[in-house]
Amino acid sequence: MSSGRIFEMPLFKDCDTAAAAGILEKAPCRYTVYGKGDIIAMQGYACRAILLLSEGSVYARMISEEGKEFTLDTLSAPETLASVFVFSTERIFPVTIIASESCGIWSVSSDALRRLVSEDRNILGNYLRIVSDHSMFLSKRLHEFALQTLSSRIIGYIRSNGPIGNLQDTAFILGAARPSLSRAIAQLVGQGILEKTDEGYVLADGM
Repeated sequence: MSSGRIFEMPLFKDCDTAAAAGILEKAPCRYTVYGKGDIIAMQGYACRAILLLSEGSVYARMISEEGKEFTLDTLSAPETLASVFVFSTERIFPVTIIASESCGIWSVSSDALRRLVSEDRNILGNYLRIVSDHSMFLSKRLHEFALQTLSSRIIGYIRSNGPIGNLQDTAFILGAARPSLSRAIAQLVGQGILEKTDEGYVLADGM
């Protein structure tokens, strides 16, 4: 991949590419290809750069101290990873990022990012929008886990993502044990809220 492709990322929309290229040439910035299942960043490890997902897709998985796992989100290119963490006080990854398919990622150091947002107002605006969107997403996820029942989360998931086909993957995403998810889906089917199709579980007509 040519280095110019980095400027197709949302972070660089409408920026002065010549000036941005000059900054990136003087700071650590690299492009890495990952295969399906590769760990891109590990929960609890230092976060010293933002990751620009230019190809493929990844998922963010969190593991509690008790060993409970769930998938926080699945992200597809073009997307910015670690935007909320790179300037935090602790500067660590709170999740593990794993390639869900072959993907390409640009790593831009926090120092380079600081110079980019300081010298280009469009990059600053893009970065603030990205951080705000990610914060809004995390707020919605917190609302789902804290205030909604599993049945409500299932319905919301189908409305946003389509049919539920793989129960194990969906259980990770919803932060539920697979048996609990299976029971909740069976109850929703029995209530006429969900129905099973060749694609998976979907909302019944009229829901």
